[in-house]
Amino acid sequence: MTKSQTEYAAFIDRLGLKHFRGEELARYADRTRGKVKNSIPPVGLWTNMIPTLIVADAIREEYNAPLTITSAYRSPAYNRAVGGEAASFHMRNQALDIIGNNIPRLFQIARSLRGKRFRLPGNGGAFVWKGGIGRYPGFVHIDTRGYNADW
Repeated sequence: MTKSQTEYAAFIDRLGLKHFRGEELARYADRTRGKVKNSIPPVGLWTNMIPTLIVADAIREEYNAPLTITSAYRSPAYNRAVGGEAASFHMRNQALDIIGNNIPRLFQIARSLRGKRFRLPGNGGAFVWKGGIGRYPGFVHIDTRGYNADW
């Protein structure tokens, strides 16, 4: 991993998540589509991922089976290369695509947790999850956009 990937991974690991590690997100920066390489999110966007990861960790706990993050931060160029939405929350470092062995159940769990209160690490307070949940044939998208949306 590069120095910036290692620093980003360490930032994520300091959250103390039960089921996800920083390296999972940091390695996503190595992805390429054609000649376009993704990148680590700019440092100013790092904290945007905290609520999304806390929600993903809670989904994984309820799901009680392994989950894999298949998409996290996308640079604008990489987002275009993969055909992402022009205003994708992946570019804001607020979205994850996750897969498991039962997509309908994964989607159902995500929906059941929306509107619930989650604690931020340390003395960071709490938040109520308001965000997007998308069900696709092979994965579920979650984000913390601040308002509810389903697709």
